[in-house]
Amino acid sequence: MKGFPDLQATTKVLADQSRLEILTILMDGKYHNVSELAKKTKIKSHTASYHLKQLCELNWVASYKQGRNVYYHLSSEDIAELLEKLMNISPIKEISSFNESIELEKLKKGRSCYRHLAGKIGVDFFNALVQKGCVKLENNNLELTDIGEQYFESLGMEMNLIKKQQGIFIKPCLDWTEQTFHLGGNLGKAFFRHCEEKNYLILNKENRSVCLTNAGEIFFAALMSS
Repeated sequence: MKGFPDLQATTKVLADQSRLEILTILMDGKYHNVSELAKKTKIKSHTASYHLKQLCELNWVASYKQGRNVYYHLSSEDIAELLEKLMNISPIKEISSFNESIELEKLKKGRSCYRHLAGKIGVDFFNALVQKGCVKLENNNLELTDIGEQYFESLGMEMNLIKKQQGIFIKPCLDWTEQTFHLGGNLGKAFFRHCEEKNYLILNKENRSVCLTNAGEIFFAALMSS
């Protein structure tokens, strides 16, 4: 018979710095193998495998095997949202190096939050949607308006297919650097994918930061000014 939630098991996972770093990397929504994760967290491959096994047992991380290679990703968007919320309530650490300062600035400007567009770019886009009446935000509930549906369809996004996908269609996601919302849910992921396909942004391979291409600068500037 099942009893109470084991919060200690959860806090134990979060207490290890290497596991936290692995989870943070996986917030980019992509699949990573052990070697990649070990290199980025600066730990041995067998240590990364140990941490990933624990995360898989807790169902925070899932694996996918292709040939001899095993790839890992977050098991659900809920895990990414939990981590983002924890970042919002956590104390701020001191920057200890110039490289850390540069990385933070890149992440603040734009990043992937489990395939949502986050950071200042994502928040500015969300605010533009609100101001133009594309979405309606009331009591932290988000609704796509008819104007919004027409806007996303005008971009070439297939709204009917997005609405049929499993999961939540649209929701606000609290941004840990901007302390306000960016676009979440399946619509948020579809828009991020659209930006990648149109070459509006490039995802940094070393972290979750994104930078706009020239085409992306033009696209977002036109949206903000129209």
